[in-house]
Amino acid sequence: MINKLKKYFGPKCTSLYVNSDFRGFINNPLKQMKFCEAVNQSFKVPLRLNSANLGCPGARRCIGFQNDNGQLATKISDENNIPVKFIRTALGKIPVLTGITHINLGLTEYMENNLQPDLYIMYIQPFKVTGLIHKLSKMALIPSVPPYTFLSVCGNVFANCYLNQKVTISIGCPESRESGGIGKDEIVVGLPFTVAENLLHYYDD
Repeated sequence: MINKLKKYFGPKCTSLYVNSDFRGFINNPLKQMKFCEAVNQSFKVPLRLNSANLGCPGARRCIGFQNDNGQLATKISDENNIPVKFIRTALGKIPVLTGITHINLGLTEYMENNLQPDLYIMYIQPFKVTGLIHKLSKMALIPSVPPYTFLSVCGNVFANCYLNQKVTISIGCPESRESGGIGKDEIVVGLPFTVAENLLHYYDD
């Protein structure tokens, strides 16, 4: 399915498998990296994230490796000059996942064999987002569009999409645009596998 998604949405599309038992070779980054950085790299190279190599505090919080909203809110406030009260309120609405040991990203159709991804993350142009929302309307689906400019890829897209099984759209955050490879003309989309299966019928027609 990943090849079809790339056909319609472009090359910046990756599959994500939570706690997958994939046993083939996959890159395990030795250095710590941000979640959005891993997503960007996985557009070209399959890799595995776990607690040892995921270094971003925001992503660690969203994925459930480390949860200290107070400390994180202070950090985001200091770095972005956003009132800490606003950030605390936002963090209360951005999901925290549990039970995750590792995430495989970027498996090709050949590699995935019979494994089913949990979701896809894509960086796509705004006009393609328009087309996507139009087709979702035909499926009677309304995407989630969180209004926050922090924890974009890891929280507003990945955690939200995985937990709630909803198509999720984010404009990105300064950190993910700097480290995660989001282009000036790109928007981040999270697409659950179950939705993607049905959605592609509307593109294939």
